[in-house]
Amino acid sequence: MYFTTLGYGNIIFIKIKIKLKKVSLLVTDFIEEHMKEFEKLLAKIISFKSEKGLRKEQNAIISFLTDLLTGMLDADVKVIDTKGAPIIIAKIKGESLATKLFYGHYDVMPAGSIDDWQSSPFTLEKRKGRFWGRGTGDNKGQLMAVIFGLYMYKKTHPTFPFNIQLVIEGEEEQGSTHLPGTIAQLLDDLLVDVDSAFVFDGSINQQAQHVLRLGNRGALGFEMVTHTALRDNHSGNMGNIMENAALSLLSVVNKMYDEIQSKVLIPGFYDGIREPNKQEITWLSKLPYDYKLIEKQTGVKKLPINSQDYYHKLMYEPTFNISGIEAGYTKKGMKTIIPHRASLKVDCRIVKNQNIKNIKAEIEKMFAQKIKSKELEIKYLVEIPASFTSSEAPDINRICKALEEIDGVALVEPVMPGTVPNYIWTDILQVPTYTIPLANFDQANHAPNENLTLIAFRTGIMLVNKIIENLAV
Repeated sequence: MYFTTLGYGNIIFIKIKIKLKKVSLLVTDFIEEHMKEFEKLLAKIISFKSEKGLRKEQNAIISFLTDLLTGMLDADVKVIDTKGAPIIIAKIKGESLATKLFYGHYDVMPAGSIDDWQSSPFTLEKRKGRFWGRGTGDNKGQLMAVIFGLYMYKKTHPTFPFNIQLVIEGEEEQGSTHLPGTIAQLLDDLLVDVDSAFVFDGSINQQAQHVLRLGNRGALGFEMVTHTALRDNHSGNMGNIMENAALSLLSVVNKMYDEIQSKVLIPGFYDGIREPNKQEITWLSKLPYDYKLIEKQTGVKKLPINSQDYYHKLMYEPTFNISGIEAGYTKKGMKTIIPHRASLKVDCRIVKNQNIKNIKAEIEKMFAQKIKSKELEIKYLVEIPASFTSSEAPDINRICKALEEIDGVALVEPVMPGTVPNYIWTDILQVPTYTIPLANFDQANHAPNENLTLIAFRTGIMLVNKIIENLAV
């Protein structure tokens, strides 16, 4: 449910009173005692303009995090250089050799126009029950909640029950370009004992409940361009003679997708797709769903009335989406030309067992003649495999217990509809991967006035502490 800023804060405050009855006074007292310190550190990390390509800012935030992790958590910190932004690998020693990997990122999306912000994007401001600034929700605020949750556990327990390996990268907003190669190189070194991965990123649901996500859809994105002449031509002089690039492009699309049946026509596109098992169906039945509210909020009509159908479409079915198209004259008035060039961009959400390499090969086979004659060119822009963690993964019940202790309910999404590079952990590192978002649903990440509610920040710290406690059992 969407709330106004003030209303949302008030409602969550009422909820948190109920939650805190189930959380020990030691935990809540600890947060209150250290909150001023936590806020100062959050303000410091928000101040770094860690956008793509700003190496000076990257070096500054890496220095800050290195000092923080060593000073607050006694971590052994290593900085791994890449051809892009450096990656921080920080190990916290525990009682056993077993190692849990905690992932986060320090880079942010560009702030855009400062005029669109109510306050400076790189100066933390606290008002109306929220922290405001670029990265508060995605992902600096969540990263700091994780670090403070670890600090809380460290200060309230004799030792960690297992090793914790923090992996903090600086290119998540650009597709984690250099992370897969780096992780592959560290498999037999720094990451040799890792048995599971925890990703703290994304948004909690609209009811302010945390969600455990076990997998996510991948993505295949590409641009298609048709060429039919050296330049645009007059439709009176060349009509019926010159091929229209826009119509040619639409013909290409129609061979790939049947809009009436909502079906992708690329051979082998649906091969191997899995259906939800009984446990996943049970989890889906417990997820909140109000199709009338969604229609009201989005203006989207013809939503599935049945929640199972809704979540099946979002989690277990691939998509074919035209995200942009350009051709000819589109400004005010008419210009009677035949466009010689047309382009469009397609993104496909990929589900478990779909093979991106095979899909690409089939697309190129379908249009081999046009590609050879240079009437059509295809450029691949995004290739991220889907990620999958079994419903029988060993830590699920322990994580769910932590969720119940904080929220009073444990919600599990077997598949996250969006795309994140969790295949790095499930396919390269080959460990079960658990995504647990800590930021509020309306965090406005990637947009002006990004924010993190104080309640989300505090409960995030508590949840990280609780997860470690339950994993220790």
